[in-house]
Amino acid sequence: HQVPHVNITFHRLEDERFRPDSELYLESLGIIGSVPAAWLILTLIVLLIYLLTRCCDTKNNKKRKSRPIRCCLSFFSLVCCSALGAGFYGNHVFHSGAEQFSQSMVHMDRLIQHAQKQVKSFNDVLQKEVEHNLNNLYDGAFQADIKQDKAAHFELMEHSDFIFYNVTDGLKAMDNIRLKIYDPKTPISIGPIPKSVLNAEVLRWPVTMSLLGLFSLFCLLLFIGAIVHSRATLIVFSVCGLFSIILLWLLASIYVTMAVALADFCYKPTPWVQLALNHSFNLSDDISRYYLRCNEHSKQDPFQNALRESQRAVFDIEESVNRVNTIAKQHYKENQLNPSLANLVEASANTVTLMGDLNNSLKCDPLYRFYNDALVAACDQGLFGLFVMLVSASVCALFFTILVWCNSHTWIYFKHKGKYVKVEDQDPYMPLSTIDRGGRGSSMGAPIYQRSRTIHTPPQTPPYHGTLNGHGTLGSLPQHGHILSKNGTMEQKPLPGPPTLHAGVGYGNNGAAATMTLGRRGHYASLRAARAGDTDLPLLGPNQGQYATLSKGCKTLESSDFY
Repeated sequence: HQVPHVNITFHRLEDERFRPDSELYLESLGIIGSVPAAWLILTLIVLLIYLLTRCCDTKNNKKRKSRPIRCCLSFFSLVCCSALGAGFYGNHVFHSGAEQFSQSMVHMDRLIQHAQKQVKSFNDVLQKEVEHNLNNLYDGAFQADIKQDKAAHFELMEHSDFIFYNVTDGLKAMDNIRLKIYDPKTPISIGPIPKSVLNAEVLRWPVTMSLLGLFSLFCLLLFIGAIVHSRATLIVFSVCGLFSIILLWLLASIYVTMAVALADFCYKPTPWVQLALNHSFNLSDDISRYYLRCNEHSKQDPFQNALRESQRAVFDIEESVNRVNTIAKQHYKENQLNPSLANLVEASANTVTLMGDLNNSLKCDPLYRFYNDALVAACDQGLFGLFVMLVSASVCALFFTILVWCNSHTWIYFKHKGKYVKVEDQDPYMPLSTIDRGGRGSSMGAPIYQRSRTIHTPPQTPPYHGTLNGHGTLGSLPQHGHILSKNGTMEQKPLPGPPTLHAGVGYGNNGAAATMTLGRRGHYASLRAARAGDTDLPLLGPNQGQYATLSKGCKTLESSDFY
């Protein structure tokens, strides 16, 4: 309530009471609600400028450590979830206050409706039962003279006239009450108020809970993305975070407007309620003051005089009806009196009962108790819940702004890592030059290690006949090879010829078959096994039985070279 209420020219209003029918007051509430909206616009402009500067910064290739900022993102995302938890609590408190307010208003409406029905029933009983049945007796059986006792007949007619007079007097007195609380043109009815509140809560409560749950999921998304170092997840949060900032500040605008309006109402609620009852139902000030200020010592029941006159008329009617019943049964036959006389006696008793119930219904104590319960629900729980939701929305909007800023500062500098694989230096079939270091692996930024399929170094083929190391001759010269002896000197010895190679099967000197497969030792392994006892002989082949490697100047062999 202490929030300054200013108009469009920023001049403070002279009357800051709750006046929803005043254009100046509504204008001041709109200005108060536009403050979070203006902050939202400023926030979006600052974020836009920052993101543009970051996206256009192509010269900054300096490596940055992301662990500290990722820890900050994880921490603030959990703090933001805690602030959203306060929003859940405030929403629950406000919902409970709205339900209690609706229940209190429903009880008040029932009291009003019950009093209105009793007033209408009182009039119906006097007109349609007491007066109608007495008319039947007065124009029927009572017209016959009582010859043996003319004084009794005179008394009977006199009491009948007195009943008619009291019926008219009682209806006249009751009209003063009926027209004030049950005017057919403008009947007092507050039933639409709790119905509208409940209908609004049916929509507001699940929508608010869904939005808060969605914001919590965004925070968890950021927390997971920061832990797993996922660039794509952080980019998704940047988009979701911007929408969250917009929605949270819009919710803050709604909450601050509702909170200020409700605080103005709760500051002095009774004067505005009296004014609203007067304008809506044409209810006089004395009646509204009696029910809304029942605790005052100087209270005066506005229906006291009318109730006293109606009660006097009812008691007089009851007394006269009892006397008429006694005289009529003494001098008239039963078939002449019934059922009108019996109905008259029963209707007279009903008016007495209705009069007692009406006295209790028109008391201010029950209505005032429910009125205070409604005010407590609206101004205590409702206002507190609105305040908690306002603080939660504002704090979460600031946290989301920080998270989006830090998150954008983080994922922009994330670089794709190369694809590395551990290989042994002795592996001739997987040199470091064949490792694929580029390309994109997975969508989450994790590297994938694989071997290149475009480069392959097959093992060196065994020598053919007619070559330098084969069995064939070149100009009738024997083929010799240099072999390292045990003492470290080079000796020239004749080498056995290579086997004949046919589609992966080789033949030795004695015609025995030896398998030759790519990537395996094949024939040389069999020769080594055959000569395992001869330690002086070296392993055959140009590489002494080891896998062959190619130098930079060698030609890469294709699969067609082997056939």
